[in-house]
Amino acid sequence: MKLGVIIVFAITLTCALIFELFSLLCFISKKPVTFLSWERISESTISDVKKYNHTNGILWLIYGFLWLITAFIGLYSPVISGIVLGIWFVVYSIIQNKMLIPK
Repeated sequence: MKLGVIIVFAITLTCALIFELFSLLCFISKKPVTFLSWERISESTISDVKKYNHTNGILWLIYGFLWLITAFIGLYSPVISGIVLGIWFVVYSIIQNKMLIPK
């Protein structure tokens, strides 16, 4: 196995674990936690902060799991891994916008 493939695997796996840890932070946080944005969300725009954070935590959990799958796909084909990650990122951003953006 090439060194580059191992490095990409390690980086992708590390990112997956960071996302999984962030999902745990969402579950225990008392204030609204954002997803793929560092913009602060006012508590007044959210009717149920706990439900919002749990939904956010589930999204981060799934997102980390997708990165984990991508890490293992990358061991066999780094190009396909990059394509899959890009597609998941776009689809997941759309899902996130529909689920979490306050109306």
